[in-house]
Amino acid sequence: MGAIDVMFLFIVSLSSFALVAVLSAGVIRYGPRFGLLDTPVARSAHVAPKPLGGGAALAAPYFLCVIWFVASAAISESALAYLGCLFIVVLGFSDDRWQLSSKVRLPVQFIVSLAAVRAIGVDSVDFGFFSLSEPLTLSLLAVLSLVWLCNLTNFMDGIDGIAASQLLVTSLSCVVLLVGLDAAAGESGEHDVVLTLSVVLAASAAGFLLWNWSPASLFMGDAGSGFIGFALGLLALESLVTQRMAVWSWVLLLGVFIADTAVTLLVRIIRGERWYEGHSQHAYQILSRRLNSHPRVVGGVILINICWLLPLAWVAGILPHYGVLFATIGLAPLLLGCYRLGAGRADAGEAPIQLN
Repeated sequence: MGAIDVMFLFIVSLSSFALVAVLSAGVIRYGPRFGLLDTPVARSAHVAPKPLGGGAALAAPYFLCVIWFVASAAISESALAYLGCLFIVVLGFSDDRWQLSSKVRLPVQFIVSLAAVRAIGVDSVDFGFFSLSEPLTLSLLAVLSLVWLCNLTNFMDGIDGIAASQLLVTSLSCVVLLVGLDAAAGESGEHDVVLTLSVVLAASAAGFLLWNWSPASLFMGDAGSGFIGFALGLLALESLVTQRMAVWSWVLLLGVFIADTAVTLLVRIIRGERWYEGHSQHAYQILSRRLNSHPRVVGGVILINICWLLPLAWVAGILPHYGVLFATIGLAPLLLGCYRLGAGRADAGEAPIQLN
């Protein structure tokens, strides 16, 4: 990257941070007047009502950047995918305000995800011993992945700062991988779309964490959690189609959220529970109650991402043919750890200790 690119990214990141911080303060002050208030229930990790809807503030710089890219023709064929991301935010915001049924949310998520995959496209996936390249199968997997990411981040947004911290670390890790792998390949791109949006997302997450770190003054709601999942999914699709990152690198970068959600849902299904109902049985929720701390859990997640998953994602990018092996190495201890913590079990997941 040249000096102009670095200055551009610095200005974009600083502007994104400031905009989200200011908008979040506005949501805290005025959101409750419009019914944007999270009232705690039995499974909640807080006792006092908190302003909701911070996801709209979190997403604002991202869409301003997308508009700039569309106007400059840097985004053309994939513009529909980013419009779909806006629909996801509106859907989540509506759910925050009016509590939409899953019968409304899921069909919209599938339709929007299908449109996004058609706009961006898909690329083959190397499993090491074989390569999956059938377009229809790949498209179906991509649609399911986008819908899954929207809901996965929603499931994992249950304690202060965890979803925003994951967005921050994942986006920064994406920047590290893109810059490093591009440099190794002798490539660079002025005002690169994926790199720039990653920087914007990281800075926006940092601005939001000013208000969302424990004890949180503002929650992002479904508007924010759905946006995080879908926006990261679009970055993954864009980077895969251009063959700049391997799918297994993305699996590793999102490894903590994937492992916790997978184990929790699988155990609940096996135990015959209604897996689709709200609960507080995720491993991170159980651990936050045992430690009586949100920051310690979030700090642990950040360390796992930086010290364990990011290095493996780097190696998976350098050696994509062995990516599935490195993904297995990275996720296996996380899956085991979630299971040992009691993820998905009612006896381990209920009766929360209220922290704030």
